[in-house]
Amino acid sequence: MIKKTHFRWVLILLIFMLSVPPKLFAQGIVIKGKVLDNNGEAIIGATVFEKNNKAKATVTDLNGDFSLKISASGKRLVITYIGMKPQEVVAVAGKTLTINMEEDQTALSEVVVIGYGSKVRADLTGSVGSISGASLARVPVASAAEALQGKIAGVQVTTLDGEPGAEINIRVRGGTSVTQSNQPLYIVDGFQASNINDIPPTDIQSIDVLKDASLTAVYGARGGNGVVIVTTKSAQEGKLSVSFNTYAQVRSLARKMKLLDPYDYVKIQYENVVGDNTKNYKFRDNFGNPQDFDLYKSVEGVDWQDEILGGHPMSYMYNVTVGGGTEKLKFNTSLTHNDENGVLIGSGVRRTNLNMKFNAQLSSKVQLLVNSRISYRRTAGAGADNVGNGGIIDILRYRPTNGLRDFAVRAPETIDPEEEKYFQLTNPKGQIDQNYNLQHSYTFTNQVSLEWAIMKGLQFRTEGMLNMGFSNQDRFWGYLTSGAYEKQPVADKNSSRSDSYVWTNTLSYGVTLNNKHNLSFLLGQEVQHSLSRGNDFNVRYLPKEISPTKALNNMGLGTPYSSTSYISSPDRTASFFGQANYNFDRKYLVSATFRADGSTKFAPGNQWGYFPAISGAWVMKKESFMEDIKSISNLKIRAAVGMAGNNRITDDMWRYQYVINSSGGPGWGERNEKGYDYYVNAGGSTFPNTKIKWETTMTRNLAIDLGLFGERLTITPEVYWNTTRDLLYESEIPLTTGYTRQMQNIGQVTNRGFELTINGNIIDNRDFKLNGNFTFGSNKTRIDKLNGVDDVIWATSSRWKSSNYDYCLKVGDQLGLIYGFVSDGIYGFDEFNPTNNYNYEAKEGTVNCDALFGTAPGKLKFKNFVDGVDGEKDVNIVNDNDKVVIGNTNPKFSGGFGLNGSYKGFDFSCNFTYMYGFDVNNATRYTLSSFEGNTNNYYNVLAEFAEPNRWRYANDQGDRMLNTYWCADEYVDINSKAKTFNPVDIGKKVAIDKFIEDGSFLRLQDVTIGYTLPKKMTKRMGIERLRFYTSGYNLFVWTKYSGYDPEVDVQTGLTPGVDYNRYPRSRNFLLGLNITF
Repeated sequence: MIKKTHFRWVLILLIFMLSVPPKLFAQGIVIKGKVLDNNGEAIIGATVFEKNNKAKATVTDLNGDFSLKISASGKRLVITYIGMKPQEVVAVAGKTLTINMEEDQTALSEVVVIGYGSKVRADLTGSVGSISGASLARVPVASAAEALQGKIAGVQVTTLDGEPGAEINIRVRGGTSVTQSNQPLYIVDGFQASNINDIPPTDIQSIDVLKDASLTAVYGARGGNGVVIVTTKSAQEGKLSVSFNTYAQVRSLARKMKLLDPYDYVKIQYENVVGDNTKNYKFRDNFGNPQDFDLYKSVEGVDWQDEILGGHPMSYMYNVTVGGGTEKLKFNTSLTHNDENGVLIGSGVRRTNLNMKFNAQLSSKVQLLVNSRISYRRTAGAGADNVGNGGIIDILRYRPTNGLRDFAVRAPETIDPEEEKYFQLTNPKGQIDQNYNLQHSYTFTNQVSLEWAIMKGLQFRTEGMLNMGFSNQDRFWGYLTSGAYEKQPVADKNSSRSDSYVWTNTLSYGVTLNNKHNLSFLLGQEVQHSLSRGNDFNVRYLPKEISPTKALNNMGLGTPYSSTSYISSPDRTASFFGQANYNFDRKYLVSATFRADGSTKFAPGNQWGYFPAISGAWVMKKESFMEDIKSISNLKIRAAVGMAGNNRITDDMWRYQYVINSSGGPGWGERNEKGYDYYVNAGGSTFPNTKIKWETTMTRNLAIDLGLFGERLTITPEVYWNTTRDLLYESEIPLTTGYTRQMQNIGQVTNRGFELTINGNIIDNRDFKLNGNFTFGSNKTRIDKLNGVDDVIWATSSRWKSSNYDYCLKVGDQLGLIYGFVSDGIYGFDEFNPTNNYNYEAKEGTVNCDALFGTAPGKLKFKNFVDGVDGEKDVNIVNDNDKVVIGNTNPKFSGGFGLNGSYKGFDFSCNFTYMYGFDVNNATRYTLSSFEGNTNNYYNVLAEFAEPNRWRYANDQGDRMLNTYWCADEYVDINSKAKTFNPVDIGKKVAIDKFIEDGSFLRLQDVTIGYTLPKKMTKRMGIERLRFYTSGYNLFVWTKYSGYDPEVDVQTGLTPGVDYNRYPRSRNFLLGLNITF
């Protein structure tokens, strides 16, 4: 009975629950409202959520209306929308809310660091590209310069090779000089630095690149190539904060060259020696007779790229940052250690950086700022240029087999220890061990600034910087390297020191009149001084078997060869500068700058340079006729013109300089017993020139800043026109002077270009954010005039010394054009008359190429363009007169694009870089297609020369030559499938179109994926923020280029684009961790 009663009550309760409307059981209330912009227009898709409870959220409909159920009345609602400032309102039950959102001009309010100060972006009249520290943090690289790649339009960032710590070249708008440095001026925390390669990205707050003279003129003689300003993180007021960042990275060779296997290698080597009995005997002793060649088909061979470049070295980074303080005293200290190991065995770099910043408010008007930076770098390994003093080329050309030794019985009693030792030492691994290099570098930078707020708007600032650099290098060349002397080891110890100081004083004043007229002024004075010194001690004839360490610690075991020291001429600069800015109601803006620099690099009378600039802007968006265009949030037109200089030139070109002859002693004008001068002219054959002056660049810039949808989309197109006058070049002079050359200001170059920068806030809601960026730059350089004497100036690549001039300066041409010969396939049999002579006789009309590689079947044939110059007759003869433009190293355009975003706790970024329409002189491929220097070295060549693809000079038995009259039929038959020449025929370096390749590429530069643990979880562990991430760098390159990497040498303005003997780039993967306490 009791059970039935219970069942009846349960049934009644269930019926009651089902009959009551569900809303009576729901907790909380429903809030309704409408979201409008500052013009009263409805905002579609705005996010509305309960504060601290994002699970309760909704979006506005087509009319801007929303309806949201929240836990209780009185709670706060948060409303967000891209391009608008977030709003908070109190939820009131039964009341329809109206929320008016304001445009968020954060992008326009961004502070940009410029010369001797800063401006908000909305007030800029010049061209600046910027990257924030947050953007740098998304790409975990060892150097800040690497993170710039593809991020700023018109800024080309090139890593010269893949060696850890390798120099990174930055070009702003193509550079301005032909023979002098095209590197921009680097400013770190207000003072000049030699580069930014050793500044950890984790220390950087922002990087700003000044691209036109309206902004660079304030740096005068130093600003002609643009200015890169790095601002490190400053001391912040607040509780003590500690962060720790680390990653572990693994590298691998990104690309390999295909070379001949042992079988094809031995056969082609035989063809090189078969006509020379002396070489033939030596070859047979090492590799056997032709009937033995089939043995090599079963030999896998040694892939020296795998052996020496094919490892997976680990690298590590650790960073600890501590900061905090009070209103009166605050600090920020960062310690970073990088240990990078390269894919080339024995190579690597260790870097340790300590950065300390202190800020003390001494009184209500006086502030003291102290910044100290200490950097240490340890570089190991001889590098790509010095594997065996032939560099990476040594690895690629080394034989894949030891010949008959690969088939010998390897029992200990059959091995000659001395012979085995020789072969172990002469292979590339042994060469690396014998070629020792270790360098230690220390840099100490100390900056002190004092700011005095004299009165409202008026401020005086004095600051000084002292920089000291020390470097020590130990070098050792074993007896089997080309650096040895008479097959005996050589050791060298080198040390250097550099000191510089800068003292700057500025007075600035800013005032606003009638809330419309905004004025600011800057007056400044600066002095700079730098000096370097060093010494070198070199010994020869060390014991043959000595180790590098023992030799360098016991230099007395060798015979002293040279002991030299030097001290540079002091480099001093005095400067005065000023700047005035005015804007009316932030609508019409104008800025004017002037600087005067005096430098000891020039002779009296030419020491001072003057650099004016003026720029202006019109903010059209503020005009009344633009008010009704709601989609446009910003529209500004900018124009600028100005002048800047280039003082990064060789010192003392105007002085007579003398050095001590290594065979001499004390005394001026005296001679030793051998008749050698004790003191000789340091300039050698170059005559000093007291008339040389600054290379000066005039820039013109026109740009539009367009912001759409509340800065959700920003577009900035720019055009520029730069003219560089008084270019320095070492010109020929009459021999009557006693010299052959003199540095002179000879001509003028023009750069014209177009840039485009697009940034987009694609998605920005509660959980998902997505941003995109795109940069595009196109630059063309033209030679306007030379000195009128040297109308055409020829030059040879500074890296790959060709037998002919392969670059040229001509009025009307671009810089960086490669001149050479145009190939026309290979000679065929039908172009010759077989005779009973040893060689073939060319038919009438056959082009004669004897000046290059000869005229015979199978040899490279070239096109004849000119039949005689100045009355000379050279009909059908190819010579220097037939050189034409075969390559253009200037890209038609370049840039980058990428995406970054987050979803809840996950974050990601992905960046691409690209360059299109430029040529590369693949001198490495040329060398691997040549037998130049192959007398007794048995160099390997590219796999494309395997049979039957290459032209052959021996039959399958390898017992006789075929390019003779009595075996012509067999010679024709065996080469019926030949498509290319035989490397045996290439015996010197000549620029040929066959080795000029299209370098266009698209590179997946980096991909990073991270995850940040929820705060609720990390706070339990006493951690403010904990993020894990993984990243890949240099992941893929889409290109037709056949070398290791198409992005190569841009060091010189005259002979760029040469890919020779470069350390190959690696593909990098890493795992990282960020912790903040």
